[in-house]
Amino acid sequence: MMKRVASRILMLAALSLSGVFAAHAAYAEDAAVAAPTDEQLAVSVKQALDAEPELKALELKVSSKKGEVTIEGLMTEDQQMFKAGQVAEKVPGVKFVINKMEQKS
Repeated sequence: MMKRVASRILMLAALSLSGVFAAHAAYAEDAAVAAPTDEQLAVSVKQALDAEPELKALELKVSSKKGEVTIEGLMTEDQQMFKAGQVAEKVPGVKFVINKMEQKS
């Protein structure tokens, strides 16, 4: 009787753990698929910036490395630098924005 109860408990524990590991593995696969490459991230940020007419006119250059996005280009107003940073931060996958925009002389 005790052996039967103990074996049932062990079986339930094993099934529970296998479900946890399966769920974790599925989540890890989804996370790996969902993470954009640096090139994809740069393209996504560039598209988001170009969706804003005043930023599109600036023809900004965007690059990405490990989720850190760098924006380069010339601006005519300081507000454009601020807006470009805000737009870039909203793009999924962006971890940090390095804004190297400079004032047009």
